[in-house]
Amino acid sequence: MPHEQLLGLARTAMAQQAAQTPEQIQDRVRELAALPFLSPPPTQNDIREAAQQIEREFKVVLGSSHTIQATGHRPWLRARKHEIEFRYWDRYRRYLIAEGLGEPVVNKVSEITDTIVDLAGDPKIEGAWSRRGLVVGHVQSGKTANYLGVINKAADAGYRVVILIAGVHNNLRSQTQERVDFGFVGRDSDQLLSKQANAAKVGVGGLAPGFTATAYTSRATDFSRPRAEGLGIPIQNSREPVILVIKKNPAILRNLIDWIRGTSTESGGLTLPMLVIDDEADNASVNTSKDPEAPRTINRLIRELLNLSARNAYIGYTATPFANIFIDPDQETDGQGKDLFPRDFIVGLDAPSNYVGAHDYFLSDDADWLTVDLEGTEDWLPTTHKITWTVEGLHETLIEAIDCFVLSKAIRFLRGQGAKHHSMLVNVSRFTCVQGDVAREIDQHLTGMKASIQNRYALPVEIALRDPSMHSLHKTWQKHYAHADEAWAAIQSELHRAAASMSVVQVNASKQSGKLDYRAHAETGLNVIAVGGNSLSRGFTLEGLTVSYFLRNTQMYDTLLQMGRWFGYRDGFRDLCRLFLREDARDWYGFIAGATDELRDEIRRMELNGLTPMDFGFAVRSHPGTLMITAKDKMRTAKDMVRQVGLANSMVETSVLLSAESSRTGNMAALERVVRAAQSLGPSEATGEERVLPTQIFRSIPTEHVLDFIASFGVHPGLLEMQASPLSDYIRKRGFAEWDIALYSSSRAIGDEVLDVHGIAVGAQKRFVHDRRNALLVSGTKRRVASRGAEKVGLNPLQIREAIKAHGSDINVPDKAYRAQRSRPLLMLHLLRVHHRDPDTKPDTPGAIHAAYGLSFPDLPSGQKEELVTYAANLVAYRELFGNSVDEDDDEEAPADA
Repeated sequence: MPHEQLLGLARTAMAQQAAQTPEQIQDRVRELAALPFLSPPPTQNDIREAAQQIEREFKVVLGSSHTIQATGHRPWLRARKHEIEFRYWDRYRRYLIAEGLGEPVVNKVSEITDTIVDLAGDPKIEGAWSRRGLVVGHVQSGKTANYLGVINKAADAGYRVVILIAGVHNNLRSQTQERVDFGFVGRDSDQLLSKQANAAKVGVGGLAPGFTATAYTSRATDFSRPRAEGLGIPIQNSREPVILVIKKNPAILRNLIDWIRGTSTESGGLTLPMLVIDDEADNASVNTSKDPEAPRTINRLIRELLNLSARNAYIGYTATPFANIFIDPDQETDGQGKDLFPRDFIVGLDAPSNYVGAHDYFLSDDADWLTVDLEGTEDWLPTTHKITWTVEGLHETLIEAIDCFVLSKAIRFLRGQGAKHHSMLVNVSRFTCVQGDVAREIDQHLTGMKASIQNRYALPVEIALRDPSMHSLHKTWQKHYAHADEAWAAIQSELHRAAASMSVVQVNASKQSGKLDYRAHAETGLNVIAVGGNSLSRGFTLEGLTVSYFLRNTQMYDTLLQMGRWFGYRDGFRDLCRLFLREDARDWYGFIAGATDELRDEIRRMELNGLTPMDFGFAVRSHPGTLMITAKDKMRTAKDMVRQVGLANSMVETSVLLSAESSRTGNMAALERVVRAAQSLGPSEATGEERVLPTQIFRSIPTEHVLDFIASFGVHPGLLEMQASPLSDYIRKRGFAEWDIALYSSSRAIGDEVLDVHGIAVGAQKRFVHDRRNALLVSGTKRRVASRGAEKVGLNPLQIREAIKAHGSDINVPDKAYRAQRSRPLLMLHLLRVHHRDPDTKPDTPGAIHAAYGLSFPDLPSGQKEELVTYAANLVAYRELFGNSVDEDDDEEAPADA
């Protein structure tokens, strides 16, 4: 690993300078390496690795945040900066730089946290006020670092009581407390709470030890009223800000509320300004009660907690804000006040440029090697199984994943990262007893592998590979890592060091559960395979997570995304990361990645238009794709909601096909009729390069023919955005006079895949589908009928160049860039040869040829107001298509009162 003293000096030195070239960074590191007090003296390899690390840190870019806020807020922080002593923030800023964040990133964090603290409200304002806000980040993207920045600045500005609600599991609360110790308190909270003199300095405490926040909780202990009273410091007598890190649990919240009431000088409340930060705010905090006058326990208690202070601010943090947007913004009850809808502000955070997220795993060109499809696992462990299921042995794909984990650790040793944390995630069941069986099987397999490696890693390659375990590792290396710079012989020599320290830990609510104590292994790095379920989901960070093996069955956006612990920062080993999961889950993740990208884009768009959180809540709730984004009990207010959607500058298509033969033939006939009508108005044009079976385009077709086609094409009632009546109404309101019609063709089609459509030879496109009752769901990461670039059809060279210019590259130009160049809407006609795909065995079974279509709408002319499409939600039909999954937040791992 890089020389730690040299790396620390280099970070401090570079923080004082503007951006540097790689050569300048290397020269500066070399100068620092010559200082006489460095012990041991840095080697040439130390200098090279430190310079490379600094260069990586300087390359990281953090984008701006995007904010939508209610009207009437008066900015205050900038005007008060001259009178605020930012001692807590200043030392946290220095801590971030020492931890490896480049100066430009830290400056951007400062800018964003200024915005959030300002929106939270000025704690010096007297009288009664209450603010509600939401910060939307990415899973595993640094939300903790952000809210620690907010806490530090809020403390400097005058917030006296900070309560951080850290999820529903003990391990997450403990991990969060440790980060608060390092990033805000500056002392070991376990020692502080046990009244040890000279509690050890940690994190920021090593940079400015002269002050420390008053901590009423510790890593080992959640809030306890007797323990808090034993400290002998009434909450409003503390000279420093007070911090409590608590679990989202009814008993804990009740005890805290009772204690604050009992220690307050005012009747039943505080005179001190209070900041409540709710981490994972979409989990358990949302009121799911049918009765608006009787909110659910957690929701009610958080609102009661806020009401203890006349001056309070609530900021929820989440990467999956869907449930929060479904909160009724007008709901208010006696004793609890207004609900937690973020009525005052919503801030969207951009992920840093070195973040590896859902887009990378499921929508980028790297997705094919980052993500590995699981096949044939149903006999070993069905995705839907009972608590009594017995696991026998390990599936071959899990053995392959373990091989990847061992190999990646060996490669990290070769890259100088051997002392860094290295983790593997195995999440295959919601039941702790099944998790225990899997953990034991993995431990037994790992024990045998370690013995084989120890006996053979030093032998000549050809002899070592005669051993089955070594042969398996070599085969996995050829499949996954042969492209990397490290040769097999070098990797083999490191296998013993890589595997010897590996352990298997259960992380769940069972008695066999272990502990992931990364702090205790800070010098050498923890090398662990973590087996668990929901305890490894919400907010918990697996440090150095490299390989993930995932078999779960849920289709709710928020639950699925929160299980994605594999998102995060993978500097120096991104190419080694692998995610093993089923193809249907991969499809869903791709679909969700697109949906969440659209949600973030909506925040940016609304910021530009000066819209409010109320506007944002309506926009998200009205999108047809949100019907199953979260558990149905979190969407009670949306049950009867009319959905109005704008389709300007968007494309919709029939990604669900009716499977009945009468529907199939009827839709094929509808396609042929619209082609015949277009032909009657003039010949089509072949598009693209000269090739067999080119795509054809008909130009300037009157709208009446498109409306006739839409009316005659059969669509499943659960596919909301393609219902004929609202689509036709929208088209009429937009006043389109003419359309272009594209008839797409595959040049790869052969035999009966080539059809004659009124004299035009059309090649059917191959699409995989999943079978549903009366319907076929088109498979793929975006559930798309059209291929990428389909909307380029019919554009002239100038329009294509403009699209590329707007995108900034000619690589992976998105269809929306081409769409922006159109003046007329586009009807996209497809003939699909469907291939039925069982998600487990994946047979390539060809089926019938189906018709499908899409509609691409141009953006609005300047000054024109968008006409909204009004949809009626057919929940029964939607669930028939997409399922009615259990909310996996509710399982045996989450005791009701722990």
